[in-house]
Amino acid sequence: MEDKYLRIAYQLESELRRMRAAGITKLASEESLCADFSCSRQTIRAALNILVDKGLIVKKRGSGSYIEGIASKLQDTVVFITGDKFEYEKPEFISQLKEYLKKKKYDLICYSTDHSFSKEHEALNKVLENTPAAVLIEPTADVIPNPNIELIDKISKKGIPVVYLYSSYSEPSNAMCIKEDDLNGAIKLVSHLKECGHKKTCCIFRCDDSRGLTRYKGYIEACKEYGLAFDEHSSFFFTSRDRKKLIKGDDDMLQRFIKEMDPECSAVVCHNDEIAFRLIKSLEKRGRSVPKDIAVVSFENSYFPKDPVGITSLGHSEKELTKTAADTLLSAIDHKLIKTEPVRWNLHVRNSG
Repeated sequence: MEDKYLRIAYQLESELRRMRAAGITKLASEESLCADFSCSRQTIRAALNILVDKGLIVKKRGSGSYIEGIASKLQDTVVFITGDKFEYEKPEFISQLKEYLKKKKYDLICYSTDHSFSKEHEALNKVLENTPAAVLIEPTADVIPNPNIELIDKISKKGIPVVYLYSSYSEPSNAMCIKEDDLNGAIKLVSHLKECGHKKTCCIFRCDDSRGLTRYKGYIEACKEYGLAFDEHSSFFFTSRDRKKLIKGDDDMLQRFIKEMDPECSAVVCHNDEIAFRLIKSLEKRGRSVPKDIAVVSFENSYFPKDPVGITSLGHSEKELTKTAADTLLSAIDHKLIKTEPVRWNLHVRNSG
């Protein structure tokens, strides 16, 4: 249950916007606020201190509390903490999110963590220093203990709304999170492979990210549902550290996967387009053709599917993910807790399988 002083701080923050628009600069007295909210002076002071910390008001001894002149500037910014803002699917998402937020008079600042907890720590400290209107966090690795949880708690207690993208560090009941329908997405991919006549498949998913594990769960369920042979030895996993090596040109991970792959597997379900694209390149090195020798399908429908083969991939309706993220952030800024439905995947069939 949220502390009462935080709820009062949120209500006062909304009132500040109305006051600023009306040209009112001074808040009601503490005594008056106590009566309005039916609470003690201690609770009101705790709420006002939240607004002081956020740069929204300034207290003047013997005079009262006033709207701070720099507050509007500080509160017109949303921070996005992401693994890599230049990662293949991120520039478009960021550009679209900026467009949506700009219509509501908010700027977007992005910090990259390079998928490391230490850089995430630096980014979270910047949030605490600058008190933006809200922060959107793409978790670095959400299935292992995170040393930065206390920092995120401090951000929340400071009255800055925290929204997660894809997955969260908190239990679903305690976090606003924009998710994709990964379980049903994996089922769609396996269903497609079944329709194409494949009887045995294999998969490669990220294991330090709950999205990868959810996709794997959907993959298992679909294999059972559609009568495809399932063998855990045909399931391969990687981490963000493995990915870093891969993008630097070290494809040992994929070469090992190809070597250990069951020869009877005629299709591969990949964690995302980047893995699918690099897997196709690695298969070519070993003289195997896609889709003639093996089909490759994946998630995210980025620019990777267009070249060289044309990868069958799952994607969203145009700007659906971005709009959901923007709407959730704006609701969080207004301190309205909303429950979003997972963004659904649509199948884009191309030449890879």
